[in-house]
Amino acid sequence: MTIRKDGTPPNGYSSIDPWVISSDTGAEIEFLRHVFGAAERGTRILDADGAVGHAEVEVAGAVLMMFDRKPGWPDLPAHLRVYVDDAQATVDRAVAAGARLVTRPTELAFGDLVARFRDPQGHLWWVFQHVEDVSPKEMGRRFADPAALEAMGYVQTSLADELASDGPATAVDDYAS
Repeated sequence: MTIRKDGTPPNGYSSIDPWVISSDTGAEIEFLRHVFGAAERGTRILDADGAVGHAEVEVAGAVLMMFDRKPGWPDLPAHLRVYVDDAQATVDRAVAAGARLVTRPTELAFGDLVARFRDPQGHLWWVFQHVEDVSPKEMGRRFADPAALEAMGYVQTSLADELASDGPATAVDDYAS
């Protein structure tokens, strides 16, 4: 056996791969398949009680390590950012699959379209679509524009409101607004 000491992760993993702990990992994986086209890697390992003890899912080139929350543990919602090709289509799929819209797709001064939703397991997804490269000088000019400040204010307020709420993760009726 060769012991590696350079800190390089094994093939297929990055230096940081998040753990996502859910009440129903199987349902979470199906949600991720529907919304992001996620692919499950390897074989799920089940505990003696049938709960998912370990699963791995690839989303947008990243590996999410997953398992079921144990009885008596608190809810452990993850906050995850993912870059996508089409933020609006991703949000539409998420809401159709039972997610609750938190932040409607909003273009920000730094060149990204940003949206957020909370999935049925309670995880908060930050969806980014990079629409343009913006120079520091141009970004400074844009942030001087009241419309850019209003957009940033909405994005910040929608997150603050979500984090201050205890509401269930269900689809909203006013999604189109």
